[in-house]
Amino acid sequence: MKAFVTSALAAGALAWELPTVVPSSENFTEAWFENQIDHWNFQSNDTYLQRYWYDNQYCEDLDSCPIFLYICGEYTCSPPEDRHFPFMVGAHFGARLFVIEHRYYGASQPMPDWSVESYQYLNSQQALADFARFLAEMNEDNATRPTVVIGGSYPGAMSAWFRDKYPHLAVAS
Repeated sequence: MKAFVTSALAAGALAWELPTVVPSSENFTEAWFENQIDHWNFQSNDTYLQRYWYDNQYCEDLDSCPIFLYICGEYTCSPPEDRHFPFMVGAHFGARLFVIEHRYYGASQPMPDWSVESYQYLNSQQALADFARFLAEMNEDNATRPTVVIGGSYPGAMSAWFRDKYPHLAVAS
């Protein structure tokens, strides 16, 4: 795993030498993941549908290829239109590419309304737990699969927090 992270970082440093593979948003498939509304209330099984997209075209073996997860932030999420570099690196390493929408943004609405009470679940800890549950399920067949989480601005901070809080799920951010 250390070799994979080192290679990914080297690829970032030597980006001009990567083959020009620019993943297209047209190749991403929209899907939905059933996630928990409150990850810390063990008496509640309430869930919501969280939107994500995936592109498996660069992965030669779904059982072992790495995962690159792009975290969207405080906006309606979509596959990359102009955020190509992380996906170029992922494509170079034969990764499954994922984009995931943050709870309460876009179509990923855990509550039926936007009342003050409904916002009690809008925080970075719940969102990080969303991503952890999502990746745990995506990696259910291979818990040691190298996974890189990526984001910019607030999602960039979230990717770093995620790596710190869930080091067993992500090898780099």
